[in-house]
Amino acid sequence: MYKIICILLLCFLGQVARAELGFRKGDRVLLYGNSFIERLQAHGLFEACLQLAHPEKNLEFRSLAWTGDEVGYRLRPERYVNHLNKLLTKWPAKVVILGFGINESFAGPEGIGAFRSDLDGYLREMERRHPGAEIVVLSPIATEDLEHPHYPDTEKRNAEIRSYVEVMREVAASQEVRFVDLFAPSLAAYADQEIPLTSNGIHLNEAGYRVIARHLVRELLGPEVHARVD
Repeated sequence: MYKIICILLLCFLGQVARAELGFRKGDRVLLYGNSFIERLQAHGLFEACLQLAHPEKNLEFRSLAWTGDEVGYRLRPERYVNHLNKLLTKWPAKVVILGFGINESFAGPEGIGAFRSDLDGYLREMERRHPGAEIVVLSPIATEDLEHPHYPDTEKRNAEIRSYVEVMREVAASQEVRFVDLFAPSLAAYADQEIPLTSNGIHLNEAGYRVIARHLVRELLGPEVHARVD
């Protein structure tokens, strides 16, 4: 009986985790993270799909992502906090998307404990900073093997990234925050595509962002809505 209850509970939670993001007219999506988020916004397909899915909602997107950002280290100019507080007052968010983990993963196994603690604290800060908003945690993508002699060992890097992805999954679950795995689908896409999906193994190119943006939209909006706007 206990096992049956656990299975039913897991199925229910899985359905909740995959529920489509709901928007009201004028809702705002706020993005934090590293260069992945900056480039995702610059590419534009992700935002375009959300807008097409809700054309009457007049959704607004704003990014606070900075290249090099980590959950425990975000270098800013002096007095940036004052500027940030003004922005947050001006930009109350319905959905907050966080894209971290790749920079932190370079610390290897030795950095996992600190990353877990930093991420836990950062999510609590996001919940305090954005009360009532739905928070979405995105994992980093995998490293693509471009067979370049001067690029890092892909197998080693992906093992490191995978361990950080699992920490993100666990911390997100413990705080009941939506988690989207981009590591596994990116790794599968590298093997499936005939052309490179990154420019240097870690930064997606045009083709790569098309693949990952579509996956992200499908995870957030559901397969039916994704099929309608794809």
